[in-house]
Amino acid sequence: MNPGIHPKGYRPAEITRLPVTAVCGFVGAGKSTLVQKVVAGWASGRLAVLVHDRSDAGLDADFCRSLGIEVFRLGEVLAELIQRCVGCSLRDSLASAITAIADMQRFDRVLVECSGLVEPVLVAEVFNDAWENREPLASKAWLDHLVTVVDGRTLWDDLHSEDDLQTRGVSCGTDDGRMVSELVVEQVEYATVLVISKTEGLSLGKQARLRSLLETLNPEATILSIAEGLDVVGQIVNERSPASMPISFQPGWAKLIQGAPMPTIRSSYWAMGAFRATRPFHPQRLWELIESDWPGILRCQGHFWIASQPERCFSLEQTAGVRHFECVGDWWVATPRAQWPADNEFQTQLKEHWSVEFGDRRQAFGWIGYRLDVSSWRRQLHRCLLTPSEVLEGESVWRRFDDPFARAISHANARENDGGSD
Repeated sequence: MNPGIHPKGYRPAEITRLPVTAVCGFVGAGKSTLVQKVVAGWASGRLAVLVHDRSDAGLDADFCRSLGIEVFRLGEVLAELIQRCVGCSLRDSLASAITAIADMQRFDRVLVECSGLVEPVLVAEVFNDAWENREPLASKAWLDHLVTVVDGRTLWDDLHSEDDLQTRGVSCGTDDGRMVSELVVEQVEYATVLVISKTEGLSLGKQARLRSLLETLNPEATILSIAEGLDVVGQIVNERSPASMPISFQPGWAKLIQGAPMPTIRSSYWAMGAFRATRPFHPQRLWELIESDWPGILRCQGHFWIASQPERCFSLEQTAGVRHFECVGDWWVATPRAQWPADNEFQTQLKEHWSVEFGDRRQAFGWIGYRLDVSSWRRQLHRCLLTPSEVLEGESVWRRFDDPFARAISHANARENDGGSD
């Protein structure tokens, strides 16, 4: 074939990695409206739009084809991505679908409209895992933008909701026990672009507070309004540098824990802070604090250790009225050295957090609140730590402390073994 003559839709061999924009957001947030705006504003090149069967994007096939756009449907794969099995066939199906589109070699970008129940971080993991494991997808496509559409009218209520998805009638089944507030906040925190929709009727002051809230929850994201029209389209279809691959996330609470710079808060309504310590918590005192009201705290996340279980690392997560903890494993100081990773990066990170007295065990929380007294919250946490005299009593005494955490875990395990009955 003459190298200067190619069939219609042919993509040169050197263009091997297809940029992908994934659009997430809670049910009814306005994802389909954004997809429609991208289609209407598509100026040049060929676009593949990948949607799930429940999508109401309302894209006219003939109109799309006239613009060099083709629409593909992925069944319920995107909705079911909430399954957390790393090797599950559903994630393989998403990777396979995008790989197949890339192999057609006739598109310049893929736009994926995800179900409203998808956590964006799971979409990112499909690409990041492929990158790390050198899977076929990594050589054919890359995740350029991960967009979350936020409903400006309902975000505040959703973040404070105590409803689960089943109560809202939008769950993926009886086994889907996720809470609305947890899903919505994770969709905000794990995105590279946040697009605010449905701002009609909101005062400028409310819009400013909404934007400042998003900035604290996700300082790394670009924040746009769907009312900006074509400017939004340009932001989510213009390529960022592939050198930025793979996508990584650092929500506001994580930056607070690490002491990383945070954006200047534009509103006096929001307060944020962090708590760090090495001494263990007294299990009873910490339990009483966790079980108490947390007025003003919108988001809190971190990890901790308690004196009665000194080898265990626990995580704590709260979104408005929903709060829970879990054991996420053992601290490295309680792990045989033969099981430690040998790479230099691990050694460097471990050294940064190591103390002579407690090893890598530490308390670290970051929180974002609404008109919150940060100093008071730090004092409450500090009172939960062991006193110097309690520390001197040693682990043999610590392990005999009354431990509500152990009872709660035992009760939860018993319920799970009984099929969830009380």
